[in-house]
Amino acid sequence: MVAPAPTTYAVITGGATSGHVVPALAIIELLVEAGHPRETLMYVGSDRGVETTLVPQTGIACVFLGVDGLQRGVSVAKIKRNLRMLPIMMRATQLATQVLVQHRPRVVVSVGGYVSAPICRAARHLKIPVVTCSYDSKPGMATKMQVKYAAAVAVAHMPSTLSGAQLTGAPVRAELRRLDRDASRATSRTELGFSTSAKLVVVMGGSLGSAVLNSATESLMTQMDTPPLSNAAILHIAGLRYMDGQSLPSEIRRPDGSIMYQRIAYSNNMNDIYAAADLVVARAGASTVAEIATVGIASVLIPWKDAAENHQLTNAKSLSDQGGAVLLEESRLTDDVFTQQIIELLTDDAKRLRISLAARKIGDVHRNCSIASVIDAAAETVVR
Repeated sequence: MVAPAPTTYAVITGGATSGHVVPALAIIELLVEAGHPRETLMYVGSDRGVETTLVPQTGIACVFLGVDGLQRGVSVAKIKRNLRMLPIMMRATQLATQVLVQHRPRVVVSVGGYVSAPICRAARHLKIPVVTCSYDSKPGMATKMQVKYAAAVAVAHMPSTLSGAQLTGAPVRAELRRLDRDASRATSRTELGFSTSAKLVVVMGGSLGSAVLNSATESLMTQMDTPPLSNAAILHIAGLRYMDGQSLPSEIRRPDGSIMYQRIAYSNNMNDIYAAADLVVARAGASTVAEIATVGIASVLIPWKDAAENHQLTNAKSLSDQGGAVLLEESRLTDDVFTQQIIELLTDDAKRLRISLAARKIGDVHRNCSIASVIDAAAETVVR
């Protein structure tokens, strides 16, 4: 008896933070654009990550595994925790195997992160080709392990330390790849509730938020009533854990009723936010850096100093070294430096324009991301 053809084309895996989930959703969009029906695509993530909220909204079939990451470094506490994690990882791999046996995908696509490990191990055992995608300038631990048996390795930057890497650009959501900021600016300002005449600064601390950026933003707000910030507005994407217990209310309006400051936990409406903004201040996760380059917007990047192997600094330099962003290292960050950097850019339209154009040029490779063709080629691979 001939086995029926598989109905699932690809399983996309990775998650826990938006830095993994957003590129995964972008890959799904790119595969749909390449002709693969949405019902043939599936997402596997963590049951404790942001994907539990973001992915179901898309209508894509999804499965969430009970899994957590291993701790880096050597200490008694970390060793004990990692030992406790081993049975959980084994169980997750068993469940991942069941998922793959049931759905029989032609290819597994990993965007990295600890949750990708069980699915990729199961795929290797079942001889399903794996495509591993690395969009950080310094790849993570899971990606380094998967490269050893991957059918293809896709990266956003060259040169790469990964063997067999192919430059595809980073996957970015279609609405951002197609965004015309100038044409959308007025409509997006109205949609978000900000004055069309204000200089809008968007401060983003990543999906987990940043206490450092929050503190600097609070200091900045003390000068918002005096020139040159008296015509500025702040949209502060602070992260869910920083929504309550802050010294600033979640919204402050000027006497004319326009929004001067607004704090939100997260937004799925980044196309309007990028279109409306004059300046972005952000951490330097790979997804954020790729989006900034794709849409072409001036930014101040403040890499998280405790990121693994300091990879956010390398991400930021991929833009700043080519004039596509201003790099402000956390070791140099003070409230005064933060405020003065923002004032300098808000009052220099020509400089912001130069940075925006340089960023957009760097983003050409992301707007023309070729990951779908790499996945299609890998799906034809015979794994031995």
